[in-house]
Amino acid sequence: MGVLDIYYRAFKNYRKETFENTLCEKDRKAITRNNETDDKFITTKYLCRIDEDWVKTIEEGLVFVENAVREERQFIRTDGEVIPIEKVKRISKDSVEHLAKHGDLITRVPEDGADIVPDQLYMVEKLSDYAVYENRFLYMLLCYLRDFINYRLEKIETLRNTYIGDLSISKEIVTKKRTLIIKSEVREERTDNPFPLPDENSASLVKRIKDCMQIITSLLATDLMVQVAKSPMIKPPVVKTNVLKMNNNFKRALALYDYVATYNGQGYEFEEVTRDLSPYSDKLADEIAESVNLTAFTAYKFGNDIENILEAAYREEENRREEQKALKLSERIKRLKKRALESNKTLEEYMLLLEERNRMLEKDSEKLALIRREVDKLNLEIEELNREKAGLGLRIGELEAAIEEKEREIALLNQKYIDDMAAEKRRHEQELAEVNAAHESAVAELNAEFGQKIQSTIDEYELKISGLNDDISALNDKYEMAAEEFGQKSLIFEQKQSELKAELKKTVDDCEARIKAAEREYMNDFELKKSECEKAVEEIKRENYFIAGQLDAIRVQKGELAPDIDYTSRERFLELQEEFAAFERYFSEQWKLTKKQIRKQILWAKPEKKSKNPKKADKD
Repeated sequence: MGVLDIYYRAFKNYRKETFENTLCEKDRKAITRNNETDDKFITTKYLCRIDEDWVKTIEEGLVFVENAVREERQFIRTDGEVIPIEKVKRISKDSVEHLAKHGDLITRVPEDGADIVPDQLYMVEKLSDYAVYENRFLYMLLCYLRDFINYRLEKIETLRNTYIGDLSISKEIVTKKRTLIIKSEVREERTDNPFPLPDENSASLVKRIKDCMQIITSLLATDLMVQVAKSPMIKPPVVKTNVLKMNNNFKRALALYDYVATYNGQGYEFEEVTRDLSPYSDKLADEIAESVNLTAFTAYKFGNDIENILEAAYREEENRREEQKALKLSERIKRLKKRALESNKTLEEYMLLLEERNRMLEKDSEKLALIRREVDKLNLEIEELNREKAGLGLRIGELEAAIEEKEREIALLNQKYIDDMAAEKRRHEQELAEVNAAHESAVAELNAEFGQKIQSTIDEYELKISGLNDDISALNDKYEMAAEEFGQKSLIFEQKQSELKAELKKTVDDCEARIKAAEREYMNDFELKKSECEKAVEEIKRENYFIAGQLDAIRVQKGELAPDIDYTSRERFLELQEEFAAFERYFSEQWKLTKKQIRKQILWAKPEKKSKNPKKADKD
């Protein structure tokens, strides 16, 4: 029976005496109902999450380490010495070779026909030595694994079995004849709590870690490792011998050593789980009030030094109860005698019937005891399930809080994405408006420039025509003066006039032809400039489409762009198609340039000329 069971039984017996007593119940209610808001009870436990990777790696590696230990690699150590021939038990090849090199061991000449017998002979003793480098490496690896697991297992077990309870009450009960002031603080910290938070994953991983520890302990206790432990332990770095590189078991053991030696993490994470039990439940408040009453009674007993009086009252009450029990027993005996007489049987026969009935009742009681044990077992399981339910409820609350936090983060990210997309769209529209404005201004400048040129050409030709008209008027004046002075020369004048008219007409036609040619040249230049501007605008649009496609590709790489249904309209779809075509043209042209550059660097590279003079080459 554990200490908790002893205290529980004692407290339960104490409660039997006081639970239904009216005065005790009144005191408990006065304590529980006073100043309930200041009651505090907070418990703290730790939920440990173990990283399964290092446990799995050690489990997998231990299989190969165990196989390597079973190989029991060894080498034969040879020890030899020269001993008298009388002590020689067995002659080996090494003995013959040594005798052939040391003829001085033969000191007697044999008789005719007798064998040559030396006085001494070299004897070889071959001993098995298990302290090879590979076995010493296995011993060092097992020691590393033992320390590696012990360090983490102790911390994990300490965290899982940690319990911190912080309880405080402050009450003041005032009646007509009694004032009771209670101020109590109880803080308990222990690392041997046998009731950790229910977590099947952590419990199974702890069991697997302990199984690994048992395997390592059993391997260190093998005869091979016991013999190797007597040799000095090797120190890092490990020399990778052929066996460690080629033998599969040793190679995997070396990989396990590298993993353990370079592992820097703790191997686990922990979370502090607090539980606030205030305000107290009815049962908790009632039991705390019971313990407070017991403390107040103890202080009152020793304060008044009335232990002897109370002991006398206790004895008197016990005697009264014993007398009451004896009285009840005598009354039962009387009833039994009355029943025996009424049954027309002797007392002996009635006793036999009672004994038989008792045996039947004992059998029933045994069955009832089994049923009670099963009921107690089921009650324990129910309590365990309730504790697990409470732990899972806490865990569910934590997970719900985490889910709410993640949902808030997702909402923030979605809002950020929408804001970023709107900003990018506004920026794109602004750039497009700037490009259109630049195009319109360029077209307007070209129209103004060519309008000025046409106007200047027209003004120039109008000026020439006005000059010709002035010449014509001057000629007319000369003609009239000539007509007045030389009437007789009218025919010549008319002829000259017709010639001048013809020349004037030719000049006018020439001017008109030149004007039309200038207009055609202007229109051709205007159309050429217009087509160049349109090409420049198309090129700018293609660059914009390429930039937009490149920006979408970067967003897709970063996971910040998802498919959008905004491209279902004809204009947006054509824009998307133009972006794809622009990017495809860029890729094709860039690939051609890259191939040319690669061919130029590889195929057109000239090999270096070798120097004919080796000394000069060495000098260089």
